[in-house]
Amino acid sequence: MTLLILLNGPPASGKSTAARLWAERTPLTLCLDLDVLRAMLSGWRQATTEAGLLTRDLAARVVHAQLIEGRDVIIPQFIGAAGVPFIDRLHAIADDAGATFVEIALRIDAASASRHFEARAEAEGPQDRHGELDAPLTEVIRAHEVFLGTRADLIRIDSVDGDPAATARALGEAVESLALDG
Repeated sequence: MTLLILLNGPPASGKSTAARLWAERTPLTLCLDLDVLRAMLSGWRQATTEAGLLTRDLAARVVHAQLIEGRDVIIPQFIGAAGVPFIDRLHAIADDAGATFVEIALRIDAASASRHFEARAEAEGPQDRHGELDAPLTEVIRAHEVFLGTRADLIRIDSVDGDPAATARALGEAVESLALDG
C-alpha cells in the first residue's frame, strides 16, 4: 500500500521532525516539507502569496510522480481552513496514483508549542525564519483545533513534548493501524 500522508499540526508541534524520522524507516520515502521548498524560491518573502501557490503546485507535481513510482510521501504542513482545496488536491492525486491518502494531525498544548516556537525562532535567527504568525500562538492553535474538528477522516496523535522519536513512533503506530484495519 503506497501512502500519501498529510501530517498537519500547529507551528512548533514537531511535524517536520516526526515526518523525517517516520520517512527514514523506508528508503526513498519522500518527506516533502513545503516550508523548505518555498524557501528555495528566490524572492519568496517579497511575493508570499504567489510563492505559496507555486510551492503547492510544485509539491503536487512531485507528490504525483513519487506516488506513481509506488513510493510513499509524507508532507508535514500546518494547514487551516483556507488550505482545504490543497488537501482535496492531495487526496485526488493519491486516488489517481492508486495510493492511500491519510490525514493525521498532531496535538500539542499551547504552552509547549509557545516554548518550542520561541526556541526555534531564537535558534534560526531573522534571516532563516520561514514565516511569522499573524496572531498569538494560543489563538492559532485554538482556531486550528476548530478547523480540525471539521475533518471527517482525520487521525489525531499527541506530540510528545521533548521526545520527537516518541512522536514519530506514535505516527508509525497510527499508520500501521490503518494497514491492519484495511
